[in-house]
Amino acid sequence: MQRLNSSSLDYMSSQSTDHVAPCVVLGLCWLVGVPSNIAVVMAIARSFKRENFTLKMMLNLAVSDLLCLITLPVWIYSLLYGWSFGPAVCKFISYLVYCSLYASVLTVTLMSVQRYLTVLYTQCWARLRGTGERVLLVALWGLAGVLSCPAFRIWDVVVQEENGQHHCRRSYNLDEEEVSVLFTETLLGFFIPFSILVTSYFCLHKKVNQTAFFSSQRMTKLVTSIVVTFFIFWFPLHVVNILNIFAAFLKSESLKNFCKASSNITGALAFINSCVNPFLYAFASQKLRHDAQQSEIERDA
Repeated sequence: MQRLNSSSLDYMSSQSTDHVAPCVVLGLCWLVGVPSNIAVVMAIARSFKRENFTLKMMLNLAVSDLLCLITLPVWIYSLLYGWSFGPAVCKFISYLVYCSLYASVLTVTLMSVQRYLTVLYTQCWARLRGTGERVLLVALWGLAGVLSCPAFRIWDVVVQEENGQHHCRRSYNLDEEEVSVLFTETLLGFFIPFSILVTSYFCLHKKVNQTAFFSSQRMTKLVTSIVVTFFIFWFPLHVVNILNIFAAFLKSESLKNFCKASSNITGALAFINSCVNPFLYAFASQKLRHDAQQSEIERDA
């Protein structure tokens, strides 16, 4: 049997160490996030009001979180032992993760827009009830699916030169392709949605003393907490995306290596958002049901 030289051993040891932290984070996310999101889905389903669009969006968010989290065992195995499931599974699971994550950010964005319209343009949103709201949810998942399509092109099984191990990861033919994909992801998956969020909530808080909407402070805090949590855990990943763009422009190998070393950690942090959301729901679950019931009584009065 061929003996490994010292440099190979050092490299494998370094890789193993680099993967320990992401695997621990992903494992905890799966152990905590999957059962808690299932509990949220069941709790909302039991108290579900067909006319309450906020509950529909929260249910939608919990489902998208679940779709993202159920893929974690595959990624953990891949980090530790390499990818052994073939290119088709690599592309499909990558697409599923992208689709669920885009659905999450679009749902959170729609929550803020809905609250903005509810306060400032009540009659406008009232006309969307029923069929209009169902169309919005279908369109949301359709848009998430379209935005995720590049995953089929850029994700593939590649062989790591240092140890011959297979990995499911991004693979670009040209630097221009990498720049365009990363720029589009950051623009559509982060900057535009959060610009809408900031604008919506700024306008809402200007009306804080002028509308009964804010009498439900728990509901407002819940939605705001979801937005802030999403921002905190996704911001590092998009910072690395931007650094990758600069690395491609500057042809900087050192910056590329830094981004590659950071990608596992920032990717693991992004999954935490899907794990934290259920605790935001649980914290306000009783108040949430009360607010939903109260809003229905007031609307029917």
